Amino acid sequence: MPSDQPHVSVLLRETVGRLAPAPGLRFLDCTLGAGGHTAALLAAGATVIGIDRDPRARELARGRLAGHADRLTVLDMTFADAAEGLAAEGERFHGVLADLGVSSMQLDDAGRGFSLRDTARADMRMGDGCPHDAIGLIDALTESDLADVIYRYGEERLSRRIASALKRARKAGVESASGLAEAVRGCIGGHQPRHPALRTFQALRIAVNDELGELERLLAALPRLVAPGGHAVVISFHSLEDRQVKIAFKTQQTRGAWDEIARRPSIADETELADNPRSHSAKLRWARRAA
Repeated sequence: MPSDQPHVSVLLRETVGRLAPAPGLRFLDCTLGAGGHTAALLAAGATVIGIDRDPRARELARGRLAGHADRLTVLDMTFADAAEGLAAEGERFHGVLADLGVSSMQLDDAGRGFSLRDTARADMRMGDGCPHDAIGLIDALTESDLADVIYRYGEERLSRRIASALKRARKAGVESASGLAEAVRGCIGGHQPRHPALRTFQALRIAVNDELGELERLLAALPRLVAPGGHAVVISFHSLEDRQVKIAFKTQQTRGAWDEIARRPSIADETELADNPRSHSAKLRWARRAA
């Protein structure tokens, strides 16, 4: 069952401070989720278009933000599709926000197979637009291609051994997330300070949802979406995402799209870390559109 506790928005103070919402300004929230960031923008009087590929998140956000329905539009598609479509239509925003990765709600929903402990089928789909769930992906790929996915998206040096173990587990009928996690644990010797399947689960989730491909398309569209003087804010949770954002902002700045970008990412302070331990890996980068 889904968790009763909604996803806690990370780096909220830094995000709102950078976007500076006010009445009459328009914002694009590319990852609406439970609506935490959008709620803060709406509370300041701004108008928001929120995007989420997850039907459950959209339903939750619409209910939570019903009091601001006159200034909120919710789009049910991936953020890459939405960003490209809005840019093609000439839409411009005073700020664009993307809070990347899997949400706490998705991790805590045992029926979706994101967590190493889930006894349900390893699904890992964030929502609409995924051709395979994680089990389907493992079955569709050759062992060599599966190893490449685990190495590329999980930065896992034992990817070949793990891919072989996953294929054996599938032949034995294993389809639960916890079963796959134990298959990975069983093929890696020695004591591990963290569960040895964490990197593999990250890799499978990224591949299932085409997360880096979606991010690449969003980053390419950002200069066309942000109005002069406005800001793009992207919050990432692992090195692959952060590196992609950092390189894109720097490259686009050299081409004149941004007149200023973050020199270094913002991270959670001690108070936020104590209140929300999942914020420990969050990194916020921003870019300001050239006038």
